[in-house]
Amino acid sequence: MLSEAMMVANTACYKLVADMPYETRIQSIVDYKDRIKKVKVKKPAARDIRLTREQYVQVSVQHY
Repeated sequence: MLSEAMMVANTACYKLVADMPYETRIQSIVDYKDRIKKVKVKKPAARDIRLTREQYVQVSVQHY
């Protein structure tokens, strides 16, 4: 039982960690558009937007 729970937890954690760069990219786009361009963009629309390296650098790394 404990072994099976560990396997489920390991699989869930692996997926969460694997998704972190994607989620960070989307949040960076939302933050860039909001703070720099002063335009509201929701996450679904942000998925189709790409930023340049210079634009990513303009987005603050700290969140609140």
